[in-house]
Amino acid sequence: MLVAIVAVGFATINLIITIDKIGDIQTLTGYAVDTAWANLTILSNVIVNFTTENVSWGSGYVPSGSPSCELDTQGNTNCTGFVTVSTGLILENIGNEDVSLNLSSSKAAAAFIGGVSPAFQWNVSEAAGNAGACGAGALNISSWTDITTAHQIACNNFTFLDARDAFEIDLRIVIPVTASTDAKGATITATATALA
Repeated sequence: MLVAIVAVGFATINLIITIDKIGDIQTLTGYAVDTAWANLTILSNVIVNFTTENVSWGSGYVPSGSPSCELDTQGNTNCTGFVTVSTGLILENIGNEDVSLNLSSSKAAAAFIGGVSPAFQWNVSEAAGNAGACGAGALNISSWTDITTAHQIACNNFTFLDARDAFEIDLRIVIPVTASTDAKGATITATATALA
């Protein structure tokens, strides 16, 4: 009986040692496990770009006997000598964030055109093939609106997704016969702010 108890004791000790060695199987077999990791940070990249950045009607004048004449980037003109322009400025969101888009000009109508009752206006629409460019937001300059030097919000959710990331900014000018005869110019600025 004593021999049986000693044998069971040795068997128990042997079992404990075996279980302990199984935990160290990596050492016994040359098998090893380790871990590594990959890490990166994607940064916000807010960029808007005028892919069509110039509108030029050339030179011309108000027809004789008319108090004013009108030009726009939708192919309309009743002025004399100016070139017909059928495309406005094209602005694209080339970053990786949806943005709020504001537009401003270096000059309003009085400083840009001059004379009595001039007009300088814009109208923002989704560029051809870019339906949904304002995402879940609303176009706020969707009809002819007087251009000012202050920021005007054009869209509060300008998307960056391809085929949904471009606006056309059409321009309209009314030139009164009283406007001074010299070269005219104004700078349009687009300001984009990432949505929170």
